[in-house]
Amino acid sequence: MTKSEVVLWAASAGLTLAVVGFAASAGPMEDRQAAMKQVGQTMKEASAFASPQTPFDAAKVKALMGGVANTGKKLKSLYPAGSGSDPKSSADPKIWENKADFDKRLAEMSSLALAAGKTTSTDTFKPAFQALGATCKSCHDLYRKKKTS
Repeated sequence: MTKSEVVLWAASAGLTLAVVGFAASAGPMEDRQAAMKQVGQTMKEASAFASPQTPFDAAKVKALMGGVANTGKKLKSLYPAGSGSDPKSSADPKIWENKADFDKRLAEMSSLALAAGKTTSTDTFKPAFQALGATCKSCHDLYRKKKTS
């Protein structure tokens, strides 16, 4: 297989996966839940780099934080009006009452993730990561339904 054929095959495979992923989408609630779950897993993985016990890997941190930033940008479109009425949704109705503030917080999440991804050491990553985590927490505190026991 020539280099051109490999590139063409990879592009076709990527497009096929994107189409299948889009077709399999059940709706904005399910998509945003999956996206938030992925952000949570990524944040958990990235948290290791805020500790001196884990050797800092700038390329890995950049990739992880880039993923969080991109997801933050995509999340904005996953909260259309009326998509929080499902009882399985953790989205508080306040999201749609204060959509501009909610969208601003998503943008801040993306911006802070990009900044954290540009760090070069544990000493610079830790405060950047903590700021990102605080932004995530503040949004969850305001716009995520409280879990009932």
